[in-house]
Order: sequence, then C-alpha cells, then structure tokens
Amino acid sequence: MLATGGHGEACVVGQWEAWAVVRSEGLLMAQVRPASGGERTPVTLWGIVALALAPFPGSALMYCYGPLAHRAGSLTLLMSWSAIVLSFIAGVHWGLETREPRPRRHRLAFYALSAAAALIVLVGRGRAPDSWLLGLFIVGFMIQWVFDHQAPDHPSRYPSLSTAITGAACVSLALALERLIHR
Repeated sequence: MLATGGHGEACVVGQWEAWAVVRSEGLLMAQVRPASGGERTPVTLWGIVALALAPFPGSALMYCYGPLAHRAGSLTLLMSWSAIVLSFIAGVHWGLETREPRPRRHRLAFYALSAAAALIVLVGRGRAPDSWLLGLFIVGFMIQWVFDHQAPDHPSRYPSLSTAITGAACVSLALALERLIHR
C-alpha cells in the first residue's frame, strides 16, 4: 500500500500499517493507494478479462448494426451480461471485505445493494422503458467504479482491471442506449 505522510512524503506500508496511518493522521481514503509498480497484471488475466468482456461490445454492436431479427436478443444479452458482471464485481468486493478481521458493515451493505440493484434492473425489463434500464446500468457501473478507486485495501492491479470492465460495459451500454433513443 502507498500512503502519503503528513508532510506529503510517500511511504510503502502493509495493509494493517496503512489503516494505522489513516487513523493516526486522518488521511482520506483516496490518499491511501496500492503501491504503484506493485504487482503487475499477468497477461493471462488480461486474456480472461477480454473473454469476459466480449459479450458487451458483441451484443451492443449486434443490437445497433445487426439484423432486425437479432435486436431483441442482443439487447437481452447486453442487459443480462451487465447484471451478471455488476453482481460479480460486488461479489469480489464482498469476498475481499469478509476476509478482514472486522468487516465494515457499511461496505458489506453497499456490495449487497450493488448486486441487488443489478437484479432489480434486470427484473425491471418489460416493466420500465429499456432506455431507463440501460441508463441505470451505466450509473451502476460508474458508481461501482468510483467505489473501486476509493477502496484502500485492494490489490494494486485491481483499479486497472476495474477500469477495463467499466469502460467496456459503459461504452457498450451507451452505444445501445443511443441507438434505442434514436431508432
């Protein structure tokens, strides 16, 4: 972990020492970050991320530019995959939080709410306009992304992976939203 001291100097500390620094010096969570140059993301992990993200642009492009017969299925795939990935991200956070000796209840509640929100948006299909649901998914991914970058206790490679997931999801959802609004 990388923490900035009271005089602006940076020091690398362990997870528990970082919490001590945060408590003793009153640092904001945004000031406690994984050490830059820490662990590098393995190429195989990026390959897994690319495969997991493929349904986002694939379904969005099929919805926007594919045959009319495939539009409904493509939008359903995009929304379903969004719910799955948003819930997965919440589950990763939940797992990271529950490994702590004293899990922070407010964080656990946020992660549960994130997974529940994905399910609610997915179940809302047919009950609310699809444009609203796509917008809600975009908001959900963005809130999760902001929360990811405020968390002080994640592996150093997590923010770049989170940004890739959020970027692929939000660009694909926005593309489908634009097409839905201007069809």
